[in-house]
Amino acid sequence: MFIEIGPASLVVYGEKKGMPYEFDRSRLEEKIQNILRDIREYLPVLKQKAYKIKNTKHMPDVPRKMVEAVKTIDEMSLTPMAAVAGSVSDALKEHIKGEGLDIISVNNGGDISVFDRYEKGLKVGIGDIHTGRTTSYTLNIKGFSDYGLATSGFGGRSLTLGLADSVTVVAATGAVADAAATFICNNTSIITNQVRRIKASEIDPLTDIPEEYVTVEINQLSEGVINDSLEKGLQLAFKIKIKKYIYDAIIKLKDHIVTTINGGYPIILEVHNGN
Repeated sequence: MFIEIGPASLVVYGEKKGMPYEFDRSRLEEKIQNILRDIREYLPVLKQKAYKIKNTKHMPDVPRKMVEAVKTIDEMSLTPMAAVAGSVSDALKEHIKGEGLDIISVNNGGDISVFDRYEKGLKVGIGDIHTGRTTSYTLNIKGFSDYGLATSGFGGRSLTLGLADSVTVVAATGAVADAAATFICNNTSIITNQVRRIKASEIDPLTDIPEEYVTVEINQLSEGVINDSLEKGLQLAFKIKIKKYIYDAIIKLKDHIVTTINGGYPIILEVHNGN
């Protein structure tokens, strides 16, 4: 089921006893509207850097979890808006769990929250945002009943400070995956005259990062710049993985890809027709 309300564009899928589940659209729409209302109410707070937010006890569930997610990943550079899409997916998934489904997937513009009661597994293709086509890489995820996936990159829905075409993260929640993907992608930035940046406020006066210089154009990059960018992102991803904030990350730039995945269970990066 596809639902679009305000900034949220969600694809919701469920299974019960092996059969696709028919959701009550009006019930889901009401829940989404309530979630978005709570976010709007706290928007002035949620647009601040997370380290400035000291007390979250008074906040509704979704805004509070947005703050908690970015504080987990990097409270100095991120605002809670870095976790908004994943947090919405998480909240709707938790709401749906009461219907006793075996499989739930809530995809909010590519930021996905999954419930897989029997841990049957899920395969997710890694796409190329510039061509709109899938690449030869597929994530095979097994062994988790609750988790989130999120992707950030240049050319996506949100502004980025980095160069990566995509950074896909798997974590315990969609909120943390969303925050981590944003943070890692931002840190694939390399200073080079082949990349043009401008203040975020010049693109969106209402952005949560008005003073940050975001990437707006990437020309032909040398192999050295590509490798340096990927290495920066990969080393950061490993640090976050070692701390057990995320399960794994995959970073793609041009025709190059790097990952924290070690090739074993429970997350496997499959390569089809590729090296």
